[in-house]
Amino acid sequence: MIDITIDRESDTPLYAQIRESLQTAIEKKELKPGQQLPPVTALAKNLGVTQTTIRRAFKDLRETGSVGCHVGRGTFVLDPDNPENRGEPAAVEPERSQTGAGYVDPDFLMVARRLRMGIEKSLDTLTVLTQRPGLIHFTSGVPDPTISEEGILEELAGEAFKTDPHIYQNTCPPPGLLDLRKEVAARYSRSGVEISPDQVMITNGSQQAVSIMAQYALENKQRVICETPCYMGIPKAFGAVGHWVESIPRDEKGPIPERLNRFRDGKPSLFYLCPKLHNPMGTDVSPERRALLREWAEDQNALLVADEIFHDLYFEKTGPESFLSDFGSERTVAIGSFSKSFMTGIRIGWMITSKERIRTMAALKRAMDIGSPSLMQGIALALVRTNAYENHLQKAKEHYRIRRDAMIKALDRYMPKGVTWTRPEGGFHMWVTLPKGYSSIVLFLLAIERGVAFFPGPQMDIDHRFVNAFRFSYGSVDLDRIQEGVELLADAVRELLKAPPNDPGLSGLGDFA
Repeated sequence: MIDITIDRESDTPLYAQIRESLQTAIEKKELKPGQQLPPVTALAKNLGVTQTTIRRAFKDLRETGSVGCHVGRGTFVLDPDNPENRGEPAAVEPERSQTGAGYVDPDFLMVARRLRMGIEKSLDTLTVLTQRPGLIHFTSGVPDPTISEEGILEELAGEAFKTDPHIYQNTCPPPGLLDLRKEVAARYSRSGVEISPDQVMITNGSQQAVSIMAQYALENKQRVICETPCYMGIPKAFGAVGHWVESIPRDEKGPIPERLNRFRDGKPSLFYLCPKLHNPMGTDVSPERRALLREWAEDQNALLVADEIFHDLYFEKTGPESFLSDFGSERTVAIGSFSKSFMTGIRIGWMITSKERIRTMAALKRAMDIGSPSLMQGIALALVRTNAYENHLQKAKEHYRIRRDAMIKALDRYMPKGVTWTRPEGGFHMWVTLPKGYSSIVLFLLAIERGVAFFPGPQMDIDHRFVNAFRFSYGSVDLDRIQEGVELLADAVRELLKAPPNDPGLSGLGDFA
């Protein structure tokens, strides 16, 4: 190994001095093609610098094609006369990561993960307080079970057995029952998006669809980005297979453009968002933001995962078209489910994208569960083939609309000036925002003492921001308790606002930029 001398008094950074010494040695053939460089830890100890300094020097050399990394073996000098090595970055060592902020030291990722997890665990302890008896819960994120017609599952199961007496014994291919896929494709086609059954895969709820996308992104070396706030099961599904999840904050109109522009760097990306009746805000991505997303996705060659599980729950309109309509199946994976519009326990969802991508993801699904349960698929097929689903939707929409109207009326009547909220056109969530400088976590504690529970904003953001906002869910609250609950909450807000605004403490972990 050559001798490397560094000048700590020089204005040239230490990593640059080390890089130039190694580059000169390579050009002079003092380091020959195929020769292994010392391990990062050994070279850092020998030179008296940090491992991060050595990694930065190695990174620059990899990007110029001077050295290459072989996983599990180390870093080696490449042949400068080989044109394939010129200007081509070598494979990234597995303990390093690439994020929107560029090169990230593994120690950084470890600390960042611990920060995220530590705050998340602390916030999760708040849920213990929601188990107190007698609370008015504005927390439910699932359909109200009282809407379902008594005996509906037995009836649908009977229809499934009429179609196939042995359906419970049969196994399905990973894409799912062909007849159910035809029905799902037909529903999208009737809304103006031409979909074939080969573009549909049935999943065990929308959560499995996200888990499949997590594995797909891993195999395709895609960076994962999630809009936030969001249902926290989404970033957890991506994180479970090893992704570092980036985030783009959104407002009522969709992902904030300035934050989206942070990821205009050409790196392969998968972007998850809930564009319709967003959970938790209850709003749609605006046409202007849709256009911006389309331009960004095309420019960055990004894949959009559009979670459209609330599509069937618009009260007085059909809602905007699926992202498949203007983004196309090559650029989009649309996710749907009966878990929000009908019944959580049925665990039947779907994903729609290009035929080629479905074939790839079917192989991933086979490794997970072989195939979604055929009996539950038969029940779902009976649901959409009869009038049962449309009848249920009509009842559910009216049920949720009445509660939304009662919620807004109570908020308008009781909530102090300066507090704002969204006015969803469907679903069962809305987003309430306090004046800046006030904490929804403090409000949560005050509200619990008065008998009311909700979800503070930081519990719906992977980086625990949105401190002055919270999700307010009305779908499963008895109608006669909505006014009482809002009145009690407004009393807690007034107490909170007695103090002047200040730094609410937890301000989120930021973008790690």
